Amino acid sequence: MNDKEKSISIKISTKKMITILVLSILMFLIAIILWKQQEIDYNITIKNNIIFENKLYLQFFEYISHFGMGIISLLYSFLIIISFKIKDLKQNRSLFLFVLFSFALGSIIGDLLKEIIERARPAIELSGIILQTELSDTSSFPSGHATKSMGLVLPFVIMALNKDAKTIIFKILTFLLAILVCYSRIALQKHFLSDVLAGIAIALFFVFAAIWIVNYIYKLRNMDEKKLSILNKKLCFIFLGLAILLSVI
Repeated sequence: MNDKEKSISIKISTKKMITILVLSILMFLIAIILWKQQEIDYNITIKNNIIFENKLYLQFFEYISHFGMGIISLLYSFLIIISFKIKDLKQNRSLFLFVLFSFALGSIIGDLLKEIIERARPAIELSGIILQTELSDTSSFPSGHATKSMGLVLPFVIMALNKDAKTIIFKILTFLLAILVCYSRIALQKHFLSDVLAGIAIALFFVFAAIWIVNYIYKLRNMDEKKLSILNKKLCFIFLGLAILLSVI
């Protein structure tokens, strides 16, 4: 059977699947404990008053918070394009739909939980103590930025196993960007640490869940290399559109 006839799927061991699920649950439980304990959440948020006293730091974190996720999505568009030209990157091409599903599912569920749980933002809970006074229309728990940024990055970081330099650089760069986006929400006093950890936990859970969904789609469509190439050309434009969307919301 040649490459064109091989059915495409995302391979993952049961051990790794269980590890991802357990880490997700543990991180969410830690987030709940921090929320209820309050002291650590509050102290970390208050210490970030220092960010508002330095205009350069403040502008940097505002930029990262606003454009970080869009940049990550734009990098995916670029990676898809060069995967058609560079042989080492060919192994990654089955992962791009998986990344998109993981991101979309985590974002939807995270936003729903935010509306259901209705935790007050730091500007309300710590009014008069922190320098952030801007009130948001949405609740605080979990952090949508953390869920979305890690939802974009974690699926690829966990599942792209090839060791070529380009893949490693992409993983490091996007993971650092996602970390900065997550921290920017704490630094700007938009979210507590527990909100951010809960967002990361949700992103991790949907790495676990999206594998099943995408493999089902690949099996249903009898996905092979030719169909995958056509799909990825479409995904390139989807990630480009997502980059624009995430930079304006």
